[in-house]
Amino acid sequence: MFNLYGKYFIKKMILNRLEPGTQCKVLSTGEKGILKQIYFYPTKFELEFSDGRISHYTTKQLEIDGVSQVEATFKSPSIPKDGKGECWSDWFPFQHESVVEHHFDTSIDIMWKMLTSLEMYNIWFFGIQRALPVNDVDRYVHKYSFEHFNLAPGKYFKVRPKSLAPYFKCRIMTIEKGKEFGFSFSTNPFVEEYIHFSLRESQNGVWVKCSRNSEGVFSLLSHFNWEEKSKILLKLDSIIPKVEQSTEENVGHSEDSKQAGGLESLSQNEQVAYLVNKGLDGDMDIVNSNQSKVIRGKVKAMIVKINRGSMERPPMPEISAASSTPTSSGGFESLSKEEQVAYFVNKGLDGDMDSINNLDNKVIRAKAKAMIVKINRGSMERPPMPEISVVTSSEDTSAVNRESDEELMQRLIALGLQGDMEEINALDNRAMRGKIKAAIVKEKRKAK
Repeated sequence: MFNLYGKYFIKKMILNRLEPGTQCKVLSTGEKGILKQIYFYPTKFELEFSDGRISHYTTKQLEIDGVSQVEATFKSPSIPKDGKGECWSDWFPFQHESVVEHHFDTSIDIMWKMLTSLEMYNIWFFGIQRALPVNDVDRYVHKYSFEHFNLAPGKYFKVRPKSLAPYFKCRIMTIEKGKEFGFSFSTNPFVEEYIHFSLRESQNGVWVKCSRNSEGVFSLLSHFNWEEKSKILLKLDSIIPKVEQSTEENVGHSEDSKQAGGLESLSQNEQVAYLVNKGLDGDMDIVNSNQSKVIRGKVKAMIVKINRGSMERPPMPEISAASSTPTSSGGFESLSKEEQVAYFVNKGLDGDMDSINNLDNKVIRAKAKAMIVKINRGSMERPPMPEISVVTSSEDTSAVNRESDEELMQRLIALGLQGDMEEINALDNRAMRGKIKAAIVKEKRKAK
């Protein structure tokens, strides 16, 4: 509004400073005249015509030579701040109709999943205490499980209202994935409503419209408690996961991150697959530390399904070299093994554990993690950060990949016999860790 009024003020100032003699045209008659004088409060222009007549006009009545007058208009935002859209309830003899509309800052897939999750209606849909499926199965545990409920037109489910009334049967009438979902609904024996949800994707989220219709002598009952019924989508908005929409700034940022490589260079599905594999391998910290609520939620849900056996483990996506190399000032391969360990220890203590976890070299990775544990316990001091002189990128970790698995096992077995188990316990490879410990036990038995 400030810019709007500011432009209007500037335009007024220009018109107030017109030079006498400026040619003007009267919009209503088409006559042309010469500006003689300007009067203020209110602003009036005195024009002299060719026949000697003098008349006075406002700025909106004239077309001034060399000046374009643009009317100030107010543009209402396409999406209101609070997300509230159309909201009304109407009743006329023997018929009731109501509409509630709301804008959600989420994706169409998440919105559809929430609207079709009937087991969660008791949280946000007014009047429902509990919803149960009607499954025609033999096993009792499956009879009231929505996991075995086929969401299709003609299928029944039942709801228990927040009253002393028993369960009432509801029937799915309309369903089109991502577009509309409708069902019959009743919380009393006198009137039955038809609930219809329609979804419309916008540039910044999803518009959801909830229409309710009922007919009959008792249709007036549907109008009762309208204040609470009109807030169902607001309650749903408070629990639904939000998805941050892309803007010019974060789009540019994401492009830069993709060029830099790493996890951000992957698509959303690839990121989910990567984190799922990490979580299944025991590294849930990287999952919990992910900033995206959507990705984090998808990962945890997929892990649960895989553990249940209802879904197969996705393949591990490849990450570009930029993610597996620390952002150094270069010359990494010129450092000794102790200096490389000290470098990664400092990185880890500063909060960058990804640079350690993404290392291909098992020796450096294990030593760094063992040293971090000792420093956090207070049994060891933090090593100084080594200086790196020459810029390198892809060769940072290749220089440290020099020890084979057999050499690693032999060295760690020797350390274990000396009583140093820190590096062994820090190994990510469980199979190798078990072999090393078994070999240590055998060697100790032989010594006895």
